[in-house]
Amino acid sequence: MNDIIDKFNQIPLAQRVILLILTMVALGAAFWFLAYEPMQSDLKSNQSQLQELKHKKQDLARLKEKKARIQAKIASLEQELLIAREKLPESAEIPSLLQRIYNQANTAGLDIRTFEPMEHQTQSYYIEIPVKMQLVGTYDELANFFYYVGRMTRIVNVKNLDIKREKSGINENGNLVVSAQATTFQMNSAPDAGAAKKK
Repeated sequence: MNDIIDKFNQIPLAQRVILLILTMVALGAAFWFLAYEPMQSDLKSNQSQLQELKHKKQDLARLKEKKARIQAKIASLEQELLIAREKLPESAEIPSLLQRIYNQANTAGLDIRTFEPMEHQTQSYYIEIPVKMQLVGTYDELANFFYYVGRMTRIVNVKNLDIKREKSGINENGNLVVSAQATTFQMNSAPDAGAAKKK
């Protein structure tokens, strides 16, 4: 080591300064190429990955928000579908429905003279299920009955009303005799076949 220092001291000052400068330049260049530039390249790559991850995070946040909105919409639509199926079910459920209407007419105090299911009418997307009925009772009894029918979850339309006054019975003015057609509906599970049958 001392020999190297002695030899270095024997070199003229100008050459020593140049040698030191060249050594420093060589060390600086080595540091630049071996350490600094790779670190800068890694830093740029990491920054690029960080930006990409931030974009992905933002995209995921948007998708999460969109998913929550879609799930809420699906839940709302499922609820609407349940309500729609109650109003327009896929199965006729005629016996229980007719029994409810019949029982309500009895509860209202009406005399049921006719309560007769008629032939189903198949439409494009639904099936009409009509029932011919003749009811006898007071105005209030009939009003209560029709109010109940109108409040049912299942769609029931009453049409072709024919109202006459009966000149007999306990009521001094006579009871009302109502002939009508009550129609409920069922979803047509095979609309194409139903439409073809109608044609």
